[in-house]
Amino acid sequence: MKKTLICSLIMLTSSSALAFGDLGKDSQLTKGLTDMVSDSMSSTASSSPLTALLSDQLPISGEQATAGAGALLSLAGNQLPAEYSNELTSMIPGMSQLSGAQDLLGGIENLDAVKSAFNQVGLDPSMISQFAPLILQYLGDGGASEGLLSSLSNIWLPNS
Repeated sequence: MKKTLICSLIMLTSSSALAFGDLGKDSQLTKGLTDMVSDSMSSTASSSPLTALLSDQLPISGEQATAGAGALLSLAGNQLPAEYSNELTSMIPGMSQLSGAQDLLGGIENLDAVKSAFNQVGLDPSMISQFAPLILQYLGDGGASEGLLSSLSNIWLPNS
């Protein structure tokens, strides 16, 4: 999951950074960076049970599953109380690395930032309502407490 989160963050930050570059001058560099991030995310996405679940259940790529899950988990890491944050960290390998990864993203502090992250990887922000139940199911199947699941639901689906 650490690789998944880092790759998600690299993709999210590199896509916005590359949007402002002179792509005509540096097309080889741009292509190389894009290919590197894409290859890295492809291998990470295929090795994560959570991203495999998301990409199997939703009409999205492994890279989009990785980025979407990373954005939602980053938001959770910022908003959960300590007891639930610790539980989530223990359930998803690499969650403890989110604090460093959030610096790359500029921090995902609210649902609007998650929506922006979804947009950056070609996902409609309305898909948050499809991602969240699948991630909650994954965590529930892994033995997550009702308190954690309820807190995550309130963070990710506040109007439900």
